[in-house]
Amino acid sequence: MEEIMDFLSKEQIKWNFNPPSAPHFGGLSEAGVKSLKYHLKRVIGNSILSHEEFLTLVVQIEAVLNSRPFCPLSNDPNDVGTLTPAHFQLENVQGSMFMGISV
Repeated sequence: MEEIMDFLSKEQIKWNFNPPSAPHFGGLSEAGVKSLKYHLKRVIGNSILSHEEFLTLVVQIEAVLNSRPFCPLSNDPNDVGTLTPAHFQLENVQGSMFMGISV
């Protein structure tokens, strides 16, 4: 345990916990967990996956969740594409209006 604490201190990693009586403080992260669990249950059902199959599925679900737009899509074909969480995580997002622009 001491090694872990030394590493966290050296890397300046600080943990912030939600108060036990106020789980709503972590609302945004809890919403992400809820979405992941929903899709996992929907795809897996009663199946048993290997570790590698499970990790592959989680990565695929992550890609789907990170491709959801921040705002409603427009019906106007002249509108530019909308931002998704993937735009802030990846250098080149497929079909992105930001492809080729380095940030």
